[in-house]
Amino acid sequence: MKIMKCARTAHTPEVVLDTEAGTLLIEGECYPENPATFFQPVIGAVQMVLASGSLKQFHARFRLAYVNSASTKSMRQLFLILNEAAKAGCNVDVAWEFDEDDDAIQDLGEDLMYGLGIPYLAFHETPYVA
Repeated sequence: MKIMKCARTAHTPEVVLDTEAGTLLIEGECYPENPATFFQPVIGAVQMVLASGSLKQFHARFRLAYVNSASTKSMRQLFLILNEAAKAGCNVDVAWEFDEDDDAIQDLGEDLMYGLGIPYLAFHETPYVA
């Protein structure tokens, strides 16, 4: 698998994982009916490519307009996987982009990063104007 794509829907974000380039994009609103079912293939693919040890660096970009609380558990799992890869020596960079007027999404990024005590990721917050 080189590129995994999940198209954006009214309830799910667009997901693009390029396993060769070492990039992940998750963008849009995130409130799927069953977050575990939505995120399972994404988390599995990210985990598989990072566990292979073939990547020296990995860039994850999150640009979310809304995330429901049920999806937060899957997001936490994804951040833990990224942290483990960084701990193992992969240079993992996380870009967390949020509408400058959306404190909730900004806080979610900070909670995922700092609330989990993730010390190995390079985390960058970037506000934008919607």
